[in-house]
Amino acid sequence: MSVLPLHDGPPPDAELIGGKARGLAQLLALGLPVPPALVLTADAHERWRAQGCVAEQDRRALAAALERLGAPLAIRSSAADEDAEERSAAGQYDSVLGVSGIDGVLAAVEHCWRQAEGGRAGAYRAGAPARIALVLQREVIADRAGVAFSADPVTGAATAVVIEAVFGHGQGAVGGTVTPDRYRVDRDSGAVGARIADKTAEADSAGGMHALPPERSTARTLRDDEARAVAALAVAAERGLERPVDLEFCFERGALWAVQCRPITTLP
Repeated sequence: MSVLPLHDGPPPDAELIGGKARGLAQLLALGLPVPPALVLTADAHERWRAQGCVAEQDRRALAAALERLGAPLAIRSSAADEDAEERSAAGQYDSVLGVSGIDGVLAAVEHCWRQAEGGRAGAYRAGAPARIALVLQREVIADRAGVAFSADPVTGAATAVVIEAVFGHGQGAVGGTVTPDRYRVDRDSGAVGARIADKTAEADSAGGMHALPPERSTARTLRDDEARAVAALAVAAERGLERPVDLEFCFERGALWAVQCRPITTLP
């Protein structure tokens, strides 16, 4: 099968579904909240490379997948060498947000594969062939989002969870276009320290940026109890995966979701 569900069983090999998809499958196996998702396997990428277009069997599988997931979708590259313990490849492969309809899905799929064949992704692999699966995930219409580090990525200290959060979707935080609020949640006491930034804009579900009014730009993105909930999610992922993690999260009308998880590979 070229399209596989992500579920709470043992995750398939990263060679087939890529590191990003495998990380999400591991979170599901831990019982953590992950939006519904399917994976277009790396075998489909090899057929595309050989034929110069999306193979008919993969088109049919994608069309059937749309009926199960709905819209909008986020289409995220999931490379075999991505989010591994020794290196993360973070930011090297593309994602496409706000995708709907089979034509939109096919265009997003081919965009991600083309981008993986050259440019910065090719340079990262030092010319080695790409093997790219794709995560098709129901896109959470986030009102707040960000990233949580179960250990301090600068000092390596594991006494607190470090959280960076912005309004809207998480591209503003992970892409560096918006200065995020920063929270430190002590792992023993639960005490929350907050540094509130002037967040000039927020990202929408399609990746567009919109200016925030002054009274909103300096408001807190997370209450203390929400910061603790994010920290608990990151700690649960760390314990289950048995290593410090970098976890992307978002809130949708009060519901907390994990949308990506990778090992922290740069600890001192």
